[in-house]
Amino acid sequence: MKNTRWITEGAVLLAVFVILLLASMYIPVLNIVFLLALPLPFIIFAIRNELKYTWILLIAASLITVVVSSPFNIATSLTFGTTGIVLGSMYKRQKKPTDILLAGTIVYIVNFVVLYIVSVLFFEYNFIQEIQDMLKQSLQSAEQIIEATGVQVNKKQLEQLKQLPTLIGYAIPAMLVMGGLMMSWLTIIISAPILKRLRFDVQPWPPFRNVNLPKSVLVYYVIFVIIATFVKIEEGSYLYIALLNLNLIFPLLMAIQGFSVVAFFCHLKGYPKAVPIILFILSFFIPILFSLVSFLGIIDLGFSLRNRFKSI
Repeated sequence: MKNTRWITEGAVLLAVFVILLLASMYIPVLNIVFLLALPLPFIIFAIRNELKYTWILLIAASLITVVVSSPFNIATSLTFGTTGIVLGSMYKRQKKPTDILLAGTIVYIVNFVVLYIVSVLFFEYNFIQEIQDMLKQSLQSAEQIIEATGVQVNKKQLEQLKQLPTLIGYAIPAMLVMGGLMMSWLTIIISAPILKRLRFDVQPWPPFRNVNLPKSVLVYYVIFVIIATFVKIEEGSYLYIALLNLNLIFPLLMAIQGFSVVAFFCHLKGYPKAVPIILFILSFFIPILFSLVSFLGIIDLGFSLRNRFKSI
């Protein structure tokens, strides 16, 4: 009976996976949602069954993917399948939401790295190099058009733009981390309501206004600022690449802390929920606003602004 149950359940969830896969391929606009929902059948199966059976489901999903689409989509099945298995195992062990988010992020990053290595070694296709070449060609074309029209251009800004393809290559680690984190979070957000409807024990996320980074993050940030300010670093060195990536990650972390403070203050004062949401959207279009929110996050980490708000 036990073997029959997991086989039957696996067949049903495999059919759901195929439907989600085809929807992600052929339904425009919503295809991203369906793509990020691909781990869901594996999450459900991993919660209900032993780990060894989940790998059988993954192999079956990969084989069916070849039949219904193309061999290249095996990468999609493996990426989202392994993520679903890990997330399902974390849910089964009733881990905290932050631990589940971290596990999903790591699996996505590992999959991205493996796919990149396989692409370079076996297919001789380096998509990072392709992006850099496209940017260089676009910049060269833009420069030629500007010269032909006789428009005056700031030479310093133009030189900075020419460095963009190289900087993108250096910033790949930070982009992987942020991409993996975002995809993990979206997968969890999409999956959680469905898991609750199926009566799985899913711990609720704490309200965003209560999100608080460890104070040690501020210490690391200060160390980073000191090194970046006072240490002369050779461009292209390992330290240069590390600091460049940290320069992308730290402001984002401070901004998350800052937005959490804004949400806390709005909740405390009874302002509409739309206020922090509008501020969040505007900050991506107004750089100085994003910087101010990041600075607010730094102040909160150092001086616990939220405790001071309570006493106002």
